[in-house]
Amino acid sequence: MSNYLIAVGGTGNKILEALVYACAADALYTLDAQGRRTPLPEVRALIVDVDAACGNTTRAKQAAEHYERVRSAFETAGVSRRGFHTALTVERWNMNLAKRSASIAGMTLNHRRDRLLAESLFSRTEAELEYSEGFRGHPDLGVLFFADLLNHLGERAAQGQPDEMVDLLDQIQRDLDALETVKVMLVGSIFGGTGASGIPSISRYLRQCFSKYADHFVLSSVMMLPYYDVPPATVDETLEIVVKSSQFLDKARTALQYYGMEGMIRSGEDDPDGLYDALYLLGLPRDAFVTTRVYSTGSQTQENDAHLLEWLAVRCASIFFRTGFRGADAHNIDCYYYQWHSHDVSWACFDEEGALYHNTFGGLIKASALFFCECYPTLRACVRRDERRLSRTVNYWTTYFYDARKLGAGKRAELEKLIDSLYRLMAFYTNWMWQVLRTLPPTLRPEREIELKTHELQAVYRKLVDTQAESLGRESAPASATGEDDGTQDEYKRLKAKLDELIPAVGGHAFLNALQAEREFRAQRMEAQRQALKEQNGSIARWEGEDQHLIDPKALRQEKSRRDTMLRALAGMEDRAALVEADIVRAVEKHVADVTPALRDDEPSPNNLFSPTGLNAMHDLLALYGAEAEERDPKAMEALRRALWDGLNRIVTQRVPDCVTAAQAVAGLGGGTRVGEGPQAAFASFTAALLAAVMEEENV
Repeated sequence: MSNYLIAVGGTGNKILEALVYACAADALYTLDAQGRRTPLPEVRALIVDVDAACGNTTRAKQAAEHYERVRSAFETAGVSRRGFHTALTVERWNMNLAKRSASIAGMTLNHRRDRLLAESLFSRTEAELEYSEGFRGHPDLGVLFFADLLNHLGERAAQGQPDEMVDLLDQIQRDLDALETVKVMLVGSIFGGTGASGIPSISRYLRQCFSKYADHFVLSSVMMLPYYDVPPATVDETLEIVVKSSQFLDKARTALQYYGMEGMIRSGEDDPDGLYDALYLLGLPRDAFVTTRVYSTGSQTQENDAHLLEWLAVRCASIFFRTGFRGADAHNIDCYYYQWHSHDVSWACFDEEGALYHNTFGGLIKASALFFCECYPTLRACVRRDERRLSRTVNYWTTYFYDARKLGAGKRAELEKLIDSLYRLMAFYTNWMWQVLRTLPPTLRPEREIELKTHELQAVYRKLVDTQAESLGRESAPASATGEDDGTQDEYKRLKAKLDELIPAVGGHAFLNALQAEREFRAQRMEAQRQALKEQNGSIARWEGEDQHLIDPKALRQEKSRRDTMLRALAGMEDRAALVEADIVRAVEKHVADVTPALRDDEPSPNNLFSPTGLNAMHDLLALYGAEAEERDPKAMEALRRALWDGLNRIVTQRVPDCVTAAQAVAGLGGGTRVGEGPQAAFASFTAALLAAVMEEENV
């Protein structure tokens, strides 16, 4: 059996990164007749993203490379270990963008009819958007791109030009010719641009290519429905394409309707027209969305935070790869959705895999914590500086690296590179889990203090704008109409003082986001009011014209009076919108973004998976390790290392703390046995012992 995963777009690559850690945890497996788990031997992955510089793509590929380097060392040395059994091959489809038209405008430049059609379908900004920047949430741009790309794929294959997609298709063909069952899963979002356009295009192309092998070619997809918010755009929408959370649901609904009309799910294994054998839909209700801490629409800055749903997407992939869809298992051909059975996030939420996830994903965090606080600094010092005195006193150095001083420069560099790959893989995994816990849906965990303060700031600011608008309205009205002061000015001063108190607590960026959100809220209200006025004016025009016999004069006067009231309300909305715009200008001029929050805004949420304190300590220590030498604080580093050492047996949340403390784990680590000779054997033996020392049996 051969297993393939095609990661489409930024969200697809976030899922691919989660797949890397699932491979490390042996969370991709098949079941034998006795229900025992056997890790998948291999998964081949292809990255499909026009944005070559996308940060999420880079992160996923680097994590996969470091994982494979560690796993290969295990494989070469023949060392038994906990995890790291699934070989992961990751390639990126380069699409030959350098030799293609850069945009729709470029594609239609020399074709008058096509150009006229493009001008009628797309705005100038859309038509001139370069493909290399991604599709910015516009799947209509991507559909044209992928149609052109796939239609010419055969020409590249015939000409013998290098192409990663052609190589993948050739490999699938060889597997099918060898009568292997081939499973292909596409992953990505359907509320963005690349995923929503690339997934259907590539899926149909694959189904068409291998239509003669339907008996053992199995196709599926994980389609991510909306599950997060993005911060309001700060750019001019008339000059640049922006991504809006408010459009996500409509885009997803449109995409699903399009799929539904085309026969998304096969009716059975003999259905020649259906597309997928299995479809997995993952999303969240609107009240469970989290606004991303860091969001970018593309390029190197697009390194958006990981999310719980991407972890669940990989669990869906694992289920797909171990499920049969032919013969007696044909009843599994269906559309699936992930049903959450809890009001919090805990190991039990993973149902029958709760113990597995606790032991493996939890064990990887414990191994990372011990490695960061104890092993990595020691190994780096011994390898790089030949610390003979230190090496004689460290049990795991003398057990696994006793011949390191005899290694030549090349072998020592190889050992250092392996240790560095383990460090980087564990750092990637730690940061990924830290982000997953930080972005937990608010309906599944308590709110952090800074979130409560941010909500309060948003409410105070909205009320402040309304109060200020009322005050200005009174100032402009005739004296006889205003009457006596009703306390509006006092209320305004109180709200302003409260706002000034909240801004330093949540930080300048949070305040700017609140201003942008308020601008969008006011704009939506004005647009709705203008639409209502348009309809009212239309009704009045009909009643004064051809339908005047349907309404009596008194009722017509009432409708006109209602229109006047609506006009005054619109004027009030415009006044409030103008106040918000002025506040945004002032905030930028005063460099409000430079205000550092007094409350921590980048910490994991309370949860029943890992200790937020422990994850924060790991995250902060990694930041210090990665800083320039002059920026490192030795005392802070030592304090964080000590905190991890002391809290190792409590970093995984469970009923009772783990039995094995850091001291016991290090003692056990030194009691292992090295297998084989050379840098890879030394490294693999040490790493296997590290994993074994911290991974305990079920305690959930």
